[in-house]
This record gives sequence, structure tokens and C-alpha cells, in this order.
Amino acid sequence: MQDQDARDQRSLPAPYQSPWEALRQDLPAAAADLRLRVQELWRRNREGDLSTPGFWPQDLAPLFWPVLLVALLLVLILGGIQLRAALEGVEDDSVPVVERMRTTPLPEARPLMSEPEPLPDPADAAATSPPQAPAPPVQPEPVPLSPVQPELPVLQVDPLLTLLEQVDAEGAGKSGLLLSARPVPADNAAVLVVDAALWSEMPQGLRRERADGWWHTLQDQGYDAITLEDVDQHLLARPARVGGGMIMFDPLPSP
Repeated sequence: MQDQDARDQRSLPAPYQSPWEALRQDLPAAAADLRLRVQELWRRNREGDLSTPGFWPQDLAPLFWPVLLVALLLVLILGGIQLRAALEGVEDDSVPVVERMRTTPLPEARPLMSEPEPLPDPADAAATSPPQAPAPPVQPEPVPLSPVQPELPVLQVDPLLTLLEQVDAEGAGKSGLLLSARPVPADNAAVLVVDAALWSEMPQGLRRERADGWWHTLQDQGYDAITLEDVDQHLLARPARVGGGMIMFDPLPSP
């Protein structure tokens, strides 16, 4: 009868136990066992029972393993610093570089013509100003004579307008279109003034052909640049800074 009861109890399922509850109960025991093992390791190292390399002095056996652990920690720390510096360098190199582009400047602006101020009336100025005593005569100071410097050769055709009109006559161009031609020696250039009404009546292709003809003629005479404008100093054409030929501007409509 007792054997039958024992067999029946063994055939019953084991009671369920939560693994987390078992882990909570085993943690204090595991911590105590780990503490005992660390104490045992520390004692054996202090007594010199731990194995050491043959080159290490036996008297300094307790210091071998602590020194080895410190060296490993230093190697890990230095390796992490080097890896971080390398990653920062790669991130800096991946930043795109902004490319700077130089553009050609716009045509130079010219100051507007200002109206001349009216001169004061001499009679009003004499009436409002108090009488002044005559100033004593001042002897003029001798002016030192400066050495005469040779004038630089001016690149111009005398007369410049006559030359360009002859070119227009040879090419059967419209007469009266070119009003004046003024050389600018400081810039080695020339300013051509044209009739705005006649210029606007000409087709675009004929205007370009006439401007290119004037530009080639003055290039042969040694000029570096020319400018076409009307009597109001509105820019009509200038040489291209890149390549060749003239850049044309639309004339302003007449008021």
C-alpha cells in the first residue's frame, strides 16, 4: 500500500516555480560565492601562489597581475581615444567644400550730370559783405622749376572722327550716325558718341556690324577698348571681356 502511494506521488507533476523568483533567491548566494572567490584570489596573489612568467622576479610575484590589469586598462582607454579622434577626422573630411566663383563686374556707372549752381550776384555780395581793409601786397614766392618730363605718346588718330567716317564711307554706311569720337589716354580707350535716333532705327545686325567695324579699326590704331554711347551718356555697346566682338545694349526709347 505504501509503495502504491509513493508511485502515485512520483507520477504527479512537479509544482511550478517562477524562474525570476528562483533567481532572486539565488542572487545573494551567487554574490557571496563571488566575494569568497575574489578574497581567495587576492589571498593567493598576496602569498605568491598564482602563476607568473619565468622572467618576472619571484619576490615581486604579488605585483604581476595588478600591473597587467592596469596595463590592459590603459591600452583600452588609449585605443578608445584614438578611435574617437579618427572618427572625428573622417566626419570633418566629409563636409563639402563651397566652391567660389568669380563673376565679371557690371559696366561702370557714371555720375549723373548735375545742374550748375547759379553764381552769386557781385552787387549783392558787395552790399552784404562788410568793408575790409586792403591787404598788404604779398611778394610772390619763387617757384622752383621742375624738370620737364617727356610727354607719353597718346594713342589717338588726328582727327579720330575723320578716320571712322572714312571707314563708314568705304563701307557705304549711313552718314551722320557718328557725332564725336573722344580718346581717353589714361585708359588707352576711346568713347564714340552716336545719334540715338539713327542708331535705334538701324537693325540689330547692322548695328553690331557697324560697332565691330569701328572696334577693329581702333584696334589697328593701338586702342585697348572703345565705348559707344548716346549724347546722354547711355551705354550702347562695349567690347566683350571674354572672347571677342562687342556686347550690344538696347537703346533707351526717346521721350
